Amino acid sequence: MALVKRYNSQMHGNYWRALLQYGFYGGLLLSFVVLLRYWLILPLSQPVTYVENIILLLLMIIFLWRYRSKLPQEKITFKEGYIVTVGLGVVASIVYGMFIYLYAWKIDPAISDRCFAIQRAIEANNMFSDDQVRVMTTKQSLALSAIMLSSILSVLWAMITALFLRTEKAEVMK
Repeated sequence: MALVKRYNSQMHGNYWRALLQYGFYGGLLLSFVVLLRYWLILPLSQPVTYVENIILLLLMIIFLWRYRSKLPQEKITFKEGYIVTVGLGVVASIVYGMFIYLYAWKIDPAISDRCFAIQRAIEANNMFSDDQVRVMTTKQSLALSAIMLSSILSVLWAMITALFLRTEKAEVMK
């Protein structure tokens, strides 16, 4: 197997602490954005919108840059950057999903009705009954959708962020 190359990269920082801490802060900031939109009379009509996606990307860039600036000689490989950003994205998604559940339960219970109306308007959902669509728009389903959609996008955003903010390439072993 001469074609297979192995990469040896060294982790320079405490990435577990960073991804938990930054992920928690990221989830709180995403939640604050939803509250800000609600206060500005622009309530959510779906669990994750483009606004939250772009803010998640910006938070990943800011937090990875901050993490990198605290490392010795600011050395970070793609692998370490990817682990930190995926981890913080998943943690932020979980915190955000818990907030969406609280949001749909106490702050804006009408979100379920808005989501139901949107799902009813989608032609592909015509084969489902109203009860089936109603189940897809409960507060639990909205929270789970927020967690899953944000986590999936975190994988993509993490690749982009880690690629652009890396400062060290891993050594190739033969």
